[in-house]
Amino acid sequence: MKYFSFILFFLFTPFLFAQGSSKNLKRQETALKKKIEETKNLIQQTRKTEQLTMTELAIINHQIAYRESLMDNINYQMKKLDDDLINSQKEIQLLGNKLKELKEEYAKMLRYAFKNRDEDYKLLYIFSAKSYTEAYHRLKYIQQYTDYRQEQIERIKETQITLNNKTKEIEAIKLEKGDLALVQEQEKNNFLKDKSTQQASLKKLHANEDELKQKLQDQEKKKKRIATAIKKAIEKEILAEAKRNKTKGFVTTPETTALSKNFTSNKGKLPWPVFKGVMTGKYGKQQHSTVKNTYIDNNGIDITTSKGANARAVFGGKVSSVFIIPGAGKVVMVSHGNYRTVYSNLESLYVKKGDVISIKQKIGKILPTSSGTVSELHFEIWHISSSGMKSQNPANWIYRK
Repeated sequence: MKYFSFILFFLFTPFLFAQGSSKNLKRQETALKKKIEETKNLIQQTRKTEQLTMTELAIINHQIAYRESLMDNINYQMKKLDDDLINSQKEIQLLGNKLKELKEEYAKMLRYAFKNRDEDYKLLYIFSAKSYTEAYHRLKYIQQYTDYRQEQIERIKETQITLNNKTKEIEAIKLEKGDLALVQEQEKNNFLKDKSTQQASLKKLHANEDELKQKLQDQEKKKKRIATAIKKAIEKEILAEAKRNKTKGFVTTPETTALSKNFTSNKGKLPWPVFKGVMTGKYGKQQHSTVKNTYIDNNGIDITTSKGANARAVFGGKVSSVFIIPGAGKVVMVSHGNYRTVYSNLESLYVKKGDVISIKQKIGKILPTSSGTVSELHFEIWHISSSGMKSQNPANWIYRK
């Protein structure tokens, strides 16, 4: 019996592992669909005006990327279901053969028992032994034979139940595969629609390339104003700190070291500075994806979200600076030891300088974009040391959606 249970475990263990993996794929599928729904809502908001913006194109590009990931996910799920189906069919064949062997063996035992059904024969078999020891062994043999017959009945029942369950599993896999094939076809059509929208948007933008270049130049000027203002604010903080500590420059204290260590230990796990949104501006110097021979330099990232959405703290800390940048709204800077998180393009604030805030606490309401349909937060992270200050790529610090 134990041997048979071990065989069942050995046969079904790969299937159990596959099921666990399938659950992960389903979770990924759900997450991707949620992202696509978010981008769809943002696209609908940006289209409330006739003017096509780079923000809308960036969101469309994100949606296409999510669609591609979703299609890869569904294709992999289909492959797994095919593998599960083949494995289950093989298991059914093995179980069927096993059941046949057990029934044949049990039939032989029944025939033997029928031929030797006379109780007097059993007694004669025992008493004809040459010694008490041999008689005892013959008695035990008869008892074991009876027990073995009962075990065979149980084995047959268990194998039959397992076979029935496996048959049901195959039917469930076939149904799931059919449902997934419908989703696969639907997502393929959605992907083609998004690609068509993307091409139409690109064509429209290229038709107004001169106007677009001017807008990009204005955006670059705005980014430079933001960068200059943030650097000045950090320098001002460093000078104030040096004056308090009576030092010539930035000095790391045990307190700032502890706070910095706590902040860096959460790298890659920080929450987004908005409840939901899409990254429409990447960090660093890069060539523009649409306009040729045009480069963008960004000290942080830009996140597009719903109109009127709030910015929130990515980590607990102290509000070290609050200031205004002409054309870029209000700015809040939060200290985390040797690090600063900066939230700009805010319309109104919920915090003031000196406030100690907690993770995910609302900082301020984000300004709407020029189209007035969505809001865009500019978010930066800076590291300060005795050798100077350096911007960080926020995408490496917040968790990947």
